[in-house]
Amino acid sequence: MTWLGEQLGRIADDMPERDLGARAIEIHQRRRRNFTALAAVVVVVVTVLAATVGVRALPAEPRAAARPSSPPEQSTIKVGVVPTVESVPVFVALTKGYFKQEGLTVEPTIITGAAAAVHQVEIGALDLAQTDYAMVFKVNEMGKEFKIVSGLYQAAQGSFAVAVNAKSKIRTASDLKRKRIAVPNLTGLGPLALTAVLKRAGLTLRDVVLVEKPYPDMVSALHSGQFDAALLAEPFVTVGRETKHTRIVEDAMTQEFANLYTAGMTATDKWIRGNPRTLAAFQRALAKAQRLIASDPQQVRDALPRYTRISRAMAAGVALGSYPAKLDLTELQRVADLARAYKLLERPADFGSAVVKGG
Repeated sequence: MTWLGEQLGRIADDMPERDLGARAIEIHQRRRRNFTALAAVVVVVVTVLAATVGVRALPAEPRAAARPSSPPEQSTIKVGVVPTVESVPVFVALTKGYFKQEGLTVEPTIITGAAAAVHQVEIGALDLAQTDYAMVFKVNEMGKEFKIVSGLYQAAQGSFAVAVNAKSKIRTASDLKRKRIAVPNLTGLGPLALTAVLKRAGLTLRDVVLVEKPYPDMVSALHSGQFDAALLAEPFVTVGRETKHTRIVEDAMTQEFANLYTAGMTATDKWIRGNPRTLAAFQRALAKAQRLIASDPQQVRDALPRYTRISRAMAAGVALGSYPAKLDLTELQRVADLARAYKLLERPADFGSAVVKGG
């Protein structure tokens, strides 16, 4: 029996015959309306649930990098930099406003080299400074408390070279015996690399006379005959070549020095402990600049004319290495091993005291 038949039978006793069909149809229509309404509610509920699940399933928007709730302990810091290709990330971060975004005002101060910066950092004249890693290992061996806080540069072929006056009779490294050679500082990575060049020629540092000279002054001093050779760094290798004032005798970044990590940033352990938020802010801004350079190397060539004495045309021909945003302890070990092999260090470097956590 159909549902409609059951309804007719159930109400037959209570209704006159003529009303049976009308009442059954009315009941049927009422139930259809109720069912339709219920179905509509179910559709709405299912739709809302589906939309909710769909929203939850969508990938979340990337969150902005977390910032500390408190500002840096120092809003203004003095940072020592050598005017070579190595220090470009500092100037890119300045130009792009990355330090400002971190609540820092960075005042760059030109220094001649890593060794010259040690005293200035130690007495607080500089808060941080560009260094070479061998220098940090050396001063810590002498009882200082310096730490490498971030990387800056990894050299490439042509980044450093022994050069002479274009008219010089010196042709090979073996011709450097008893010659005066300009270096930025008398200790550190520069003399270390020069030691390797001389050793391959059968010479030692005792066979030459080292003279301190800032990188920006070396090409003109070579040209005027103030000394016989110089250890140049880019962009001054390119300056000497393009002005035809110098000639390259030997590339210093070859063999065991190939692709060496040559520069980073350092600070004293005391300053680091007193300014953890300041250091973290500096590290974030510097790393951001290094990542930008990695994706767009033209940033380096655009920045060089702003703080060195070279034209944009010369900057286009500069040999560039890379700017790693993270320290590689394996590469730092290479530097430490070379420093021991060439007698700059007397003992193995203590990485636990020389490298800041998270650098």
